[in-house]
Amino acid sequence: MPVPDFQSLMLPALKAFAGGGELPLSEVRERIAAAGLSAEDVEEMLPSGRQTIFVNRVSWAVIYMVRAGLLERVRRGVYRFTEEGQRLLSRAPPYIDMNLLGEYPDFAEWKQRANASLPGKAATPKPNEEISYTPEEALDRAARQLSSALETDVLHRVRDEVPGVRACAR
Repeated sequence: MPVPDFQSLMLPALKAFAGGGELPLSEVRERIAAAGLSAEDVEEMLPSGRQTIFVNRVSWAVIYMVRAGLLERVRRGVYRFTEEGQRLLSRAPPYIDMNLLGEYPDFAEWKQRANASLPGKAATPKPNEEISYTPEEALDRAARQLSSALETDVLHRVRDEVPGVRACAR
């Protein structure tokens, strides 16, 4: 089973804190992985090669829940439930996603501040837009798309400028 997107990992990550107390992020990852991910899935790297997809997605799931006030950072790499996180989990939500987090004032305010600092309105996501990529994944994807577009553009320019290339390319 491939690694779920970061929003799909939010509920399992929050459930990992159900026992209460402080929990290192490494333990959260272990608990989630034990629920059905293979070693190959857990070890798959981001295209950048900087970290695994699994570590990246769990980290972003936790970061977003901290911004919503469901979890709090105790110290580097260690988190714990907040009362709000406990309340949400007691309601037994079927799914936690960005839309649900948007109902929390701290999260909505943080997203609004973050979006306000971006140039242009094109960077602002639509209200119900499905967001399945973490920021690193989105950057990697954008870099690959730009690289591909650049390669295509250069190839077309070379074909248009170099005599004989156009005829050979057909």
